Amino acid sequence: MYLKQLYQHNKLLFLIIILFALAQLTNNIRQDIAISPIYSYGMYSSKIKASDFYSVPEFFVDGMQLQTKDFSPQQWDNISQPVAKFYAQQYWNQNVWQHDIQHLLSFADSSKFKNNISEQEFRIWYRQHLESVLNRHIDSVDILFTGYHFNGKSFSKAFN
Repeated sequence: MYLKQLYQHNKLLFLIIILFALAQLTNNIRQDIAISPIYSYGMYSSKIKASDFYSVPEFFVDGMQLQTKDFSPQQWDNISQPVAKFYAQQYWNQNVWQHDIQHLLSFADSSKFKNNISEQEFRIWYRQHLESVLNRHIDSVDILFTGYHFNGKSFSKAFN
């Protein structure tokens, strides 16, 4: 048996492998947060299913809607990703941190984990960012989120 041979050859390496295996087993049983190199089996054990509802941002610059087809994929990512990341971070601040993570950590200071930028500050920065991406002066930027339902085969616009 491999472990018996390893124990006879190198007791320190045997101990490291046994401790790693126990940490892995404990983490899978407790289903705690994953800390590399210890991973939860559940991270890789099921398919990701499509959501029933998607919220898609639409960008209006000086009253005109920006169209994806008018930009390269890299340019569009530069336009859309800051918005997606900011609102994902806002969701993180309000829901994931407060309900899922905070009780796992033994301190109350969340300043290193939460984004404290306000929506107004973000929109000021974002207008400046769009000016550099579009290479022109911008007077107004509006971001609207449109909802879409997915029935498993196609999307339909949600009615507000």
